Amino acid sequence: MKNALQKGVIVIIASLALGILLLLGAYLLSFATVESKTAASQGVSVRTYYLAEAGIQEAIWKLKNDTITTDGDDAWKDEFVATSTNPDLGGNYWSDTFIRNYAPNSTTTVSIQNFGRAEGEIIATSTVGLAGGKTAQRVVETKAFRALGSLTEDSPIFAGSPSGESIIDSSTMNIYDGNFFTNNNLRVRDESILNVYDNQETYEKEGKILVAGNCLFSGSQEVNSYATCCSNICNSTSTCGCADKTIFNQWCETGKCPPKFVEMPAVNFDSYKEKAEQAELYGQCSVVGKNSADTVIVTSNKCLFSEKEFENLFKDIGEGGTLILEHKANQFAISTYYVQGGITLEKERTLEINGVLVAENTVDIAISRRSNAYLVINDPGVGVPSGLLTQGKMNFGGKKFKKRGPQEIDVTGVLYAAEEIKFESLINTFNVKGGVITRKFYFDSGWSNPLNIYLDNDIIREGVWGGTTPPPGEILFYSPVVTVEHWEESY
Repeated sequence: MKNALQKGVIVIIASLALGILLLLGAYLLSFATVESKTAASQGVSVRTYYLAEAGIQEAIWKLKNDTITTDGDDAWKDEFVATSTNPDLGGNYWSDTFIRNYAPNSTTTVSIQNFGRAEGEIIATSTVGLAGGKTAQRVVETKAFRALGSLTEDSPIFAGSPSGESIIDSSTMNIYDGNFFTNNNLRVRDESILNVYDNQETYEKEGKILVAGNCLFSGSQEVNSYATCCSNICNSTSTCGCADKTIFNQWCETGKCPPKFVEMPAVNFDSYKEKAEQAELYGQCSVVGKNSADTVIVTSNKCLFSEKEFENLFKDIGEGGTLILEHKANQFAISTYYVQGGITLEKERTLEINGVLVAENTVDIAISRRSNAYLVINDPGVGVPSGLLTQGKMNFGGKKFKKRGPQEIDVTGVLYAAEEIKFESLINTFNVKGGVITRKFYFDSGWSNPLNIYLDNDIIREGVWGGTTPPPGEILFYSPVVTVEHWEESY
């Protein structure tokens, strides 16, 4: 009886142990199966991801390079920046699709849909076949765009005359994030310092002196640039025979030195006058004049002035006064100030422009021997032109000032003169963010107060065009860089 009981206990214990071993074995088998499926799933997930990303990368390559239609789809590079039909007018923006088999048993479908000119959304869908007729899929979406190119060869100083030299004489000039461009000769002389700095954050190299004629450097001048490309000079230190295109050094690519002739960007002054008339009609201009005690003594809602009317505003505020052109906007018009004649600013007065002021004739700022004046130009924001523009000449400073003002001149906008811009004997440091565009450029006797110019292509475009939209018939150029703005994945 005792032996039988012992045998029964042993059987029970053995059964329990065997059951536990079976359970552990089943668990381990299940765990291994789950791990195997997880690994397989991850492998498929990685595979679908890279197949979809390959589609996105090919799409971006096509936006940069594809100019053919014989590959079964559109010329993506051309169509991406082509004028698209506005859907609001019953049309459709450009779209296209291509299909690739980057790997066996897989398909990647890539489509693009423009939502504006040079702006679009790319969707890549990859599908991988699995056992049992199942499939795995990954969708990657990205938005891409190409920025507008420069109107001035990325040059915040642009001199467009093919017949007149640009001169820097006994002066210091610093150009930041851009180039110096002239269609004629550039003459730098008599202890002048010209520094042209590259923007390290951009795709293209700036910091260049680009001269379609000769670079004529004389006296104890100092010229510093990433590259100097003229008919007679192809770097900062030596000549390299670029005029006959027979000898080139590291700065001189074939056909790049000297630079080709570039038309001066044209401003539609009639359009600006119409904008001023419209702004006045809708009450979008406000002129405030303060005397030297900062008391408001002049107000006006005019946008369009005769030369005499604008001159009287300066007379009314007196010496030490400030004339402020304020910015206002509604859905019909924005502040635009226009003078039918010239402008003279002197005798310790300050002109503050919030937006744009346009003149038909010569603009003189502090050119009298014993006079001083201050100019401030503010950019109201994206899409709004800012600057001082004239169909004639623009002159800053004169000779032998007796008074030296303490403040700097700050301009955020475009200084544009259809004939010539001259800086002479500056008594203040002069800062421009945007650009200086003229037929001829002259800077004399500014060694102690430098001219600092910072490139901003958006501000230049808005000032030349009168906003973000180019005039009818304007040929647009886009950057070669395709920028990825947004990236999103889904299974």
